[in-house]
Amino acid sequence: MKNPFILLFLSAFLLTSCSSTSGIVKGNVCYPSDYIPAMNVYIKNKKTDKIYSLELLENQKPFKFKKIPEGNYIAFAHTIQDISTDLNNKTSIASGGYTHAVPCGLTVECKDHSLLIFKVEKGKTTKNIQICDWFGAIMEGN
Repeated sequence: MKNPFILLFLSAFLLTSCSSTSGIVKGNVCYPSDYIPAMNVYIKNKKTDKIYSLELLENQKPFKFKKIPEGNYIAFAHTIQDISTDLNNKTSIASGGYTHAVPCGLTVECKDHSLLIFKVEKGKTTKNIQICDWFGAIMEGN
């Protein structure tokens, strides 16, 4: 009769000691073109400034970060190759972010282009992080 209780105790102990201390972040990128260029997607912890990155292939929309420590984060992306050319023939990469303008609808009325802070909780998945603001994202020295 003691064996089932020992087994139950050991199972409970293993489950609590192996509980996740991190979360998952899932989202998509958008790009104002008929294709999505290859890019690097980043999430940055607001407290520690630690940056996590993923490389997305051309036309890849979804992304998923695994094992992200709990905390408050921002999300942004940079194209891998130069995308634009200015009047002086200088080329540069494009930068976009998950900003307050994204849930607002990215319309002219959406004036706040600062990066939106989202929370990652241990054992949970943070969804719908949409890196879609490529026209005015304020990138705050990332």
